[in-house]
Amino acid sequence: MAVHNGGIIMAYQALYRVYRPRTFDDMVGQEVITQTLKNAIEAHQTGHAYLFSGPRGTGKTSAAKIFAREVNGISPDTDETQIPDIIEIDAASNNGVDEIRNIRDSANYAPIEAQYKIYIIDEVHMLSTGAFNALLKTLEEPPANVKFILATTEPQKIPATILSRTQRFDFKRIDDATIQTRMAAILDKQSVEYDQDALRVIANAAEGGMRDALSILDQVIAYGSDKVTVENALQVTGSTTTEALLSFLQQVSEGDTRNALQTLHTILLDGKDAQRFVADMIGLLRDVMLSPIAPNLIKTTASVELLKQLNQKIGQQRIQIMMLALDETQKELLQTMQSDVYLELLTVKLSLAGSKSTPTSSKINHSQSLATPKHSSEAEPSVSPSMTVDDMSSPITKPSSSPVKSTNNDTQSDTQQLALTQEKIANVDPEPVSQPVASNKKLSARTGQEAVFAVLSVARRETLTNATQLWPELQQQFDVAKQAFLTIAKPVAASDEAIVLAFDYPALLAEALQDAELQAQLVQQLSESNLPFSLVLISKDEWKIDRAAYVSRLRGGEKITVKLSDIPVVKANVEKIPVEQDDTVAVVNDTPEIVKQAQSLFGEDLVNIVD
Repeated sequence: MAVHNGGIIMAYQALYRVYRPRTFDDMVGQEVITQTLKNAIEAHQTGHAYLFSGPRGTGKTSAAKIFAREVNGISPDTDETQIPDIIEIDAASNNGVDEIRNIRDSANYAPIEAQYKIYIIDEVHMLSTGAFNALLKTLEEPPANVKFILATTEPQKIPATILSRTQRFDFKRIDDATIQTRMAAILDKQSVEYDQDALRVIANAAEGGMRDALSILDQVIAYGSDKVTVENALQVTGSTTTEALLSFLQQVSEGDTRNALQTLHTILLDGKDAQRFVADMIGLLRDVMLSPIAPNLIKTTASVELLKQLNQKIGQQRIQIMMLALDETQKELLQTMQSDVYLELLTVKLSLAGSKSTPTSSKINHSQSLATPKHSSEAEPSVSPSMTVDDMSSPITKPSSSPVKSTNNDTQSDTQQLALTQEKIANVDPEPVSQPVASNKKLSARTGQEAVFAVLSVARRETLTNATQLWPELQQQFDVAKQAFLTIAKPVAASDEAIVLAFDYPALLAEALQDAELQAQLVQQLSESNLPFSLVLISKDEWKIDRAAYVSRLRGGEKITVKLSDIPVVKANVEKIPVEQDDTVAVVNDTPEIVKQAQSLFGEDLVNIVD
């Protein structure tokens, strides 16, 4: 956009340049810093070296230029580039020893016009080690009429010897409300029409940076023919509409993976950015989490009532699980070019981790107890000295190998407890699956420490290498949903008989242990790939613990002779995995082991089986 003035076409300046603060009063969002610097200048108590650190676009360089002018008593309207005593240096391109030596040498000369010679070194963390060393002496004993202002977004990269010789000011991210107010004031001056919700979208995309906000605003104005609308703001920022985000969240919270994947693909086909989508989802979940306790902090345009309903439906615990999955995906997207695959994987994670069927890790513990042999006398896994705290962050629930103990005084209470336990086991995941599993597709996977030991005792590195190499190709044989599901699992051990798959999340492992169709397909694909097809499924945290325990026992001289064939497969949860009527009757009529134990201990007359 250009302005015609008396036949002269004047170059257009970006908004962030036109409206760059010229005084401390013009700066927004950094009131503590600006007031401190103003007081120091007025009291003539300014230091010789300052460090301005903080996120991009928060006013570090602007504050440095304002300080340089005001400490010298120069008018705010004066262009600092025309002042020879204010020297701005970009350390990203002038980071060598020679450049810093030139600064050190020129600092010994008196200012030309002003009272102080001010050096503003931007992106100072980019200086080399030698350059920092060259700067150190000057910072330690500077000339009386020289001041240094160092600006950086990464203060942790600056040597401590430099930090200790500066006054440090940490610039914070500017809140969205302040950014919106500033943009509204600028648009009013520019006589540009705007929607308030559009400013909210831009402020959210700017992530606390005023410069970024004004740059995005510039683009939206250009895109929308001098009108700022919500649609244009969403298009320019790559953000997803609130309606689409809410639809996606509702689908994954209900475990509707198929429709959630379809919604995701629609969003991506509209050209939305993957990183922006994940950031928007984090923002929406944050608002859902805060809706019942701090509705005044909500940033989204969705109604508070709707957010409260979602909060009640999903639950705070599952919201936290979903936010962790989103955060992990956000980091992974920075290192991959296959953003679509990672978003599909994310959708599956959110559907499983956020559904009512897997609210906590209790299910996986139940699965393990079903799979562990009753006769096992295996102790708790040994802890290797090399194990970290993270390795022990998800302890494994092991069934007790000792019989139930009771006395005459507590016989009744124990009986009641057994009845309650049986009721809980019978009622795990009462929600039926929409697609019944075929009767010929039986569960075939094993889990637990003994199963891992059985594989490790006869493990072959060559087999594991082959499995690892073929795993990505093998995943391609499944549909999109199962591909994404299997992406969070990987082979960690293998023998000629079996393969151990470790899942990133216990909740997803629980689903895999109860998915007969998935297991059947896995067995088929492994067999066709000439790989061992007996399955041992565990979580990633379990694998760390079991591997450490195995190594510890070997070092102790113990010979481990566990056979995989002696370990039963995981039993089906009849409520979770429907079978044909005949099978169902057989399962129901079969007296559970826990009831048999209770009857043998207390007598059949005292044991009440609760349906």
